[in-house]
This record gives sequence, C-alpha cells and structure tokens, in this order.
Amino acid sequence: MTKTASFYERLEVIHEVVEAERSRICYDLILDLITERADKQRSGRILDIGCGDGSFSMRFRKYCNVFGIDISQNAIDLAKKAGVSAYKADISCQKLPFDSEYFDIVYMGDVIEHLLDPDFAVCEVARVLKSDGFLVLSTPNLASWLNRLLLVVGLQPLSSEVSTVKNFGRYGKQDITPVGHLRLFTYRALKEFLAYYQFTVLKVKGTPFGGLPRILGRVDMVISNIPSLSSILVLEARKMTRESSTI
Repeated sequence: MTKTASFYERLEVIHEVVEAERSRICYDLILDLITERADKQRSGRILDIGCGDGSFSMRFRKYCNVFGIDISQNAIDLAKKAGVSAYKADISCQKLPFDSEYFDIVYMGDVIEHLLDPDFAVCEVARVLKSDGFLVLSTPNLASWLNRLLLVVGLQPLSSEVSTVKNFGRYGKQDITPVGHLRLFTYRALKEFLAYYQFTVLKVKGTPFGGLPRILGRVDMVISNIPSLSSILVLEARKMTRESSTI
C-alpha cells in the first residue's frame, strides 16, 4: 500500500472530512433535494462516491436507499456495517456496478480532485443518474484568493502537490502527508467541465479551507461568500435530458 493510499485508511481522516463545513453544506443541499424538491418517486436512491466508512451517507437512510462506492476495502467493510449498500470500485477506470438511470442523487465529496480520469468518472455518474437527476460535489478551488496570493510570493497553492512523499514549496508545515490531489479546478473550469458532460450547475457555494492561522481563517471565511474566490467549492448540478440539452 502506498503512503497516499494508506492516508485514506485512517478513520480520523474520513471523519475530518465528514465534519467539515463543506460536508455540512453538501448535506443541506442533498436533504433539500430529498425533502423539498424531489417527490417520493424521485428520491429513492442516493449514491455516495468515496463513501468512506459510511458516516456521511448513513444520515440519509431514513429518507431513502443509500449506496456507496470506495476504492478502499476497509472503508467498504465499515460502510456495510453502518447499513450502507457499499461496493469496491475505482471510479477513475471501473464502471459502476449499477444499471443506467438508477439513482436520483449522486454525491462526490472531495473526490474529483483525486481522480486520474475524471472524464470517465463523470460519464459514469451521468449514466447511472436518472434523467434530471442531481450531482452534489465539493472540491478545492485552485483560484482561491489565498492561492492567488501564494503564487504571487512564489509558494505552492494549497491543495496542490508535486510529490507523493512530501509537500514541497508550501506555506507553513510541510510534513503533512500528501493526499493524492491530481486535478484542481477553478470554478469556471469545473462549470465548463460539467457542462461538457451535460450537467447544468444550479447552485454554487464557497467554504473556508480550515486549519489556517486565526487571522487568515477569518479573512477566508468572509471571502468564501464569493464562491469563485473561496477555498473550497460546493456545487449542485442537474443532469440535462436530451430534450433540455437541445433547447
């Protein structure tokens, strides 16, 4: 097991993501889709890609059927114990083990930036989503206000990595284990990427990075109200039907 892969076997890492502000926003978006915007017929199934131990997706079990995908067998075993119908798969290269148009909502929390082939993954998401189904995702923003400042002074942008062993060129501590970020998006790039694969962005929210010094953290929190400059992007997108995509 590589150092990067072993990072995701740690439960504290899984729960750190689940408890983050971006996950709370994603939860609210999904719950809104289930309880207010989606009728009972359309809110039957949710897929959590990168489900970890299932501690996020299990929150929706009382509303609908919950499924999970993860690359880690340890995570799959834990998710199943939590009551999630979980399957092991590498979304970068393996087809999802579900029929086409099977899900009403797909959630990808802090996943797309890790994928070797995000195009394959999003095509699979589109395949398993019902017509006018919803995708909710979160990912770091390459063009955040702080990353722009870091580049000006010659430092590596946050969430970007040049090594699988150590973080080089970063502000502050460099001994944090690299987490395998391969694809970093600006808001514009992410929106264009999703549109190319027939998704329409309905909502976008910004969230702070977390773990910054107090003053920087306060500034980050304020600027995160401008999604294009925020440290983390959270999006809700809808799969376009053939009819809507030709209008």
